[in-house]
Amino acid sequence: MRREEVVRAPLTKRIAARLCAGKFDRMLAVGVPAPAGSALAAHAARLTSFDERVGLARTLRSVLDAGDRNAPMSARVPLNARNIAAARQRIEEIALRLHSPLPVSARGMARLRLLLSDGTGPLYRYGHGDLDGRLGAALAAL
Repeated sequence: MRREEVVRAPLTKRIAARLCAGKFDRMLAVGVPAPAGSALAAHAARLTSFDERVGLARTLRSVLDAGDRNAPMSARVPLNARNIAAARQRIEEIALRLHSPLPVSARGMARLRLLLSDGTGPLYRYGHGDLDGRLGAALAAL
């Protein structure tokens, strides 16, 4: 679904898509289909929009910058500089892919958003898991 189709979606569907973004990210990340005209479809269209792509690429670049300085990106959850350094090439690949003119899938975008927002995940200091592996899965899904 293109960005223009989101604008034409009923207001109630667009509001639901914003309010349930986390739930819809989890659904899209595992491949739940988005029926046309649904709030999930409106969310999927927003995820694949140019603005969302640029925003995620910018966030990934700030993660790299903060990892290089070994500084927290936010005051609440410090980043795992070691994991970021190990996954640097993959992060750069994803940022380039997001800036490319090729289309992206809502599934891959949802996976990236979940990874960035999971304070217990491998991106953050006290999180667990394989950052490079999860980024690789998101890139494959893009």
